[in-house]
Amino acid sequence: MSGVKVGFFTDLFHPHIGGGEAYLINLETRLVKKGVEVVHLTTKLPGTKGFEVYEGIKIFRLPVLTQDFMKGRFIFPFLSLVRSKIFKVVDLIHVTTYPASVTGWLLGRILNKPTVLFCHEFFRDFWRYMRANPLLKKLYPLVEDYIGRCPYDWFICPSKFSKGTMVDAGVPEAKITVAYHGIDSIFNPNVDGRALRERLKLEDKMVFGFTGRLSDFGQKGIPYLLEATKLVVEKLPAAILVLGGSDFEKISPLIERMRLEGRVIYAGPRPFKEVPKFYAMCDIVVGASMAEGFGFMYAEASRCGKAVVATNAGSIPEIIVHGKTGILVPPRDPEALAEAITELLTDKEEAEEMGRRG
Repeated sequence: MSGVKVGFFTDLFHPHIGGGEAYLINLETRLVKKGVEVVHLTTKLPGTKGFEVYEGIKIFRLPVLTQDFMKGRFIFPFLSLVRSKIFKVVDLIHVTTYPASVTGWLLGRILNKPTVLFCHEFFRDFWRYMRANPLLKKLYPLVEDYIGRCPYDWFICPSKFSKGTMVDAGVPEAKITVAYHGIDSIFNPNVDGRALRERLKLEDKMVFGFTGRLSDFGQKGIPYLLEATKLVVEKLPAAILVLGGSDFEKISPLIERMRLEGRVIYAGPRPFKEVPKFYAMCDIVVGASMAEGFGFMYAEASRCGKAVVATNAGSIPEIIVHGKTGILVPPRDPEALAEAITELLTDKEEAEEMGRRG
């Protein structure tokens, strides 16, 4: 593949790490190793450089005229049009949802380059359950309809569920490829989490964990997870929920209102290479997602040999097999979630067998 040049266009990228960003770093570094020249245009996060070469990836970062980089994500797609020359030498422009996809196809038209949109997910009807401004709940499905009709040359998504939401938004089914995410080999059953468990003083606890975006915006269902936790610890005084990831400050007031201090602890943000130790430290891994285009946490935890308790929302049933590698319950049902968590915390043999099947 030597001589090929690919441009990536996303609103968030390194050092911001979520499931989507981890996927991109993995993809781009592998392309670099194959001799592909990779250029990436993204937003300039606080403390980052305007230009950087990271693992062979040439990263250009665009200031977004606001200190709130989450709001800046939505300004970025339009400001990026003035920097389109960055992609003048590439053979293909790879775009991801959400914000960048609004104008990504236009970059291709301006430069006469083919464009591919990787759609992690469209939420469609799930927007009505999100903790967002009522106006935004009505606006976002319309934005998805717009993106679905943008003239990208091809579309890729990570699950059959995502494909269905894309077709619903107007993407021609014949132009969609389903490509499940691969899971990095650092996630495996041989990872040792004992040191982290000891550092957190959890040696004699029943530990169930979640790591990821902790914002109460809605998709990850964190309020439902906390409600379930309250029910679990009433039955199992030794049980404790350990959280890792970003935006803990946004949910800490809710933890206080629910009087869960000491029953929910925060292990801090988890650098990507440290996430396997987080899973290994847990007895089981849990989530209360209301929608998932893929669900990295569930796949990674399963690869680490951990039983998973999750909802049957979105693509999760494509990753976790109910009754074999975990237990799936309906979304927005903290009682069912608590019952499943309690079952696996009190039946260590069942949990370990489910973990082995992962």
